[in-house]
Amino acid sequence: MKGYITSGNPQGALGVHGDILRHGLNPDRLSYNTLIFACIKNENLDMAMQFFEQMKEKAQKNDQCDVSPDLVTYTTLLQGFGRAKDIFSVEKILTEMKSCSKMRIDRVAYTAIIDALLNCGSTKGALCVFGELIKKAKVNPVLRPKPHLFLSMMRAFADRGDYDMVSRFRKRMWFDSAGTITSPMQAESDHLLMEAALNQGQVELALKKLKKVMRKWREISWTSRGGMVALRLEAITGFKTSMLSPRVLPQVSLKDTIEQIMLPFDKASPLQATLQLKQVVMRLFKDSAVPIVDEQGGCVGILHREDCNMLDAPIGTLMRSPPPFVTSSTSVGSVIDLMLEKRYKMVVIVKYGDFNGTSSSSSLRAVGVFTFEEMYKLTETSSEVVTDEQFCLSESNTNI
Repeated sequence: MKGYITSGNPQGALGVHGDILRHGLNPDRLSYNTLIFACIKNENLDMAMQFFEQMKEKAQKNDQCDVSPDLVTYTTLLQGFGRAKDIFSVEKILTEMKSCSKMRIDRVAYTAIIDALLNCGSTKGALCVFGELIKKAKVNPVLRPKPHLFLSMMRAFADRGDYDMVSRFRKRMWFDSAGTITSPMQAESDHLLMEAALNQGQVELALKKLKKVMRKWREISWTSRGGMVALRLEAITGFKTSMLSPRVLPQVSLKDTIEQIMLPFDKASPLQATLQLKQVVMRLFKDSAVPIVDEQGGCVGILHREDCNMLDAPIGTLMRSPPPFVTSSTSVGSVIDLMLEKRYKMVVIVKYGDFNGTSSSSSLRAVGVFTFEEMYKLTETSSEVVTDEQFCLSESNTNI
């Protein structure tokens, strides 16, 4: 059953249950928990509850305590109903779990409870359970929550525009959490402070937090939650007074598909992989990256100017393969983030069904390309001089 679930086929795990019964075997607790997990993965909550009730009935009627629901059972159900935003079922399962005198709720279970309540929009309920967890953790340090649970609470209060609560959770995360608070976690906590201030209507405070984020982290993903807040602030304050450099792409929305602004593949003038470098060397003085195609016209790589060091070599041996690619439905913001993160000079645009694979031996049926030069043309700086308090995308990509 676990094999079916791991391979992404939870329905197959449910079929194994029928085989177990046909062979006259009785499922144990582990089997039932696996079946319930398969139901949750398959979004079949009714069947999950049927298995749950079977566990309780067997444990009660036949005194089979080994099949009575345990913490794994309850937390799995909580995850499922939490994703379904079924607050009634979540509260019912929580009440039943807490009524079991022999059950000791551990940190994982508390985390599942709080996440389920937050998914259902019950911020108040989640806060009550979180307070209970912190209180018990003072007596039993093993229960101290992980940093990501603090971030979950911060996200919920940032949505509500409760700056004070976000600030409190951010401070307590350093004292009351267990485990490492990584740099991405620290960055997100700063972004959530900014978001909470903006949602509360404190634009000046949000701008102040944005400046601190810029000085501290020097970068922010345009498609991240914090990036969206930064763009909201840009729109409110006016793009002419932007603190970002380049601040935005005024000619295109980051949510647009890359197909709308890509350069058609034929206009990118791809080169045949069999050509020798000395035959096309002047092209590399003009373009820093050139798409390479095979005899069938499929894109098999990208030739970079800095890799051109053997004039007599076929360019197919000098190119970087396979080429980085995205589908034509990918958003502009996602493509830009990818290029900035991976330092790509060029990304090939393909459509579903237009490529045979991604290995070095396969060809890509490309429909266009998007280059760093084209991206830079779309940007506008707020002034000729970039200050230390500005995000400087141009500076961070001078070595691309």
